Amino acid sequence: MNDRIERSVLINAPLNRVWDLVTDPGWWVPSQIQTPNDRTSGTIVVRESEQWGRFPVQVVRVDPKTYAAFRWASTSPGSDLTDDNTTLVEFHLVDEAAAVKVTVVETGFAALPISDEVRSKGFEGNTQGWGEMMDTLRDRAQQPG
Repeated sequence: MNDRIERSVLINAPLNRVWDLVTDPGWWVPSQIQTPNDRTSGTIVVRESEQWGRFPVQVVRVDPKTYAAFRWASTSPGSDLTDDNTTLVEFHLVDEAAAVKVTVVETGFAALPISDEVRSKGFEGNTQGWGEMMDTLRDRAQQPG
């Protein structure tokens, strides 16, 4: 099984604006509940939506304006984070003159202690989801204001 999802997008917006959006823990899970944007390593923020469920997201590491990493249990909605139920989501930012290239990489599906069917469904869903979320990120960052 492939264990790596990678998607990139070029965003015509200032690096600071893109950085603020990318480092909001769990921004990729639409949520009706306002969550604090705490970028401190180890912080856990819970994102909830009626459509997708409850997802705690942990800040792993943040390197200012270049890299941010988070853990989440995407294949286990509603579950708290444990040592063996999370995947790693990494965002790499490269300032390219008037644009910012953002690459997301999600890994760790192969090590999850779940059935092959659930693993495959999670991997496929997240592969599609990251394409959509990167487009959403670009659209949000490029909005005036």
